[in-house]
Amino acid sequence: MTEHPGVAILGGSGGLGSAISRRIGRRAPVTIGYLQGRETAEALAAEITEAGGSATAAAVDMTDASSVEAFLAGATAEWGDLEAIVSATGPQIPLCALEDVTDADFTRIFETDVHGSFNVLRAGAAALKRRGGGSIVLFVTTAVLRTLENDGMSGVPKTAVAGLLRQSARECGPANVRCNGIAPGVIDAGIVLTAFEVDEVAKAVITSCMDQTPLGRMGKPEEVAALADFLTSPEAAYISGQIVAIDGGYSA
Repeated sequence: MTEHPGVAILGGSGGLGSAISRRIGRRAPVTIGYLQGRETAEALAAEITEAGGSATAAAVDMTDASSVEAFLAGATAEWGDLEAIVSATGPQIPLCALEDVTDADFTRIFETDVHGSFNVLRAGAAALKRRGGGSIVLFVTTAVLRTLENDGMSGVPKTAVAGLLRQSARECGPANVRCNGIAPGVIDAGIVLTAFEVDEVAKAVITSCMDQTPLGRMGKPEEVAALADFLTSPEAAYISGQIVAIDGGYSA
């Protein structure tokens, strides 16, 4: 048990997730959730601890409701209290026209993005209601605000997630549970870099997005982490039901 309530971060050791874990780990204990890559998550937890924070790593499968519930229960037990939940994870998506998406990919992506987010919101809201409130932050995409060619399997399921967030914000607000989404544009991390290097279609999509981004550069993981830190903090106590873009002006 610690003096400060903890924060549970699903996907907390990924390209964006690791930056979020490091940032929030400066002020609060963090439980870093991973589906695969246990060693990476545990190494990150050790790094945060060595820097003077408190961190642990735990497995979680957001498509399994019981796994999400157990993950949040474990984080609560570890720190004695849990004030916020962040989900910074998502599936690999094909960059192609909707008519070229396979049934298998469509089902897989919706199962992770939509059903998984539902599991996080449902279990997260219940956990935070029990302690008198808190913050839930889920990652969506700038494609929920402005479409982009060959990016339908990013925008379509995440639009459903945005709807879940808004509905949850309305229903959970009376219990002082805030629900918000972060909509990143092209960020210099993780899947974006891998896709740009190995996939010509992905390279074209990313290049098109960058050409339409007024600030003319990729975002930094640390910039996204700062936004996640703010939305989970007391300073954002009157912000709920919002999809906050961090995309260099792309969605303007």
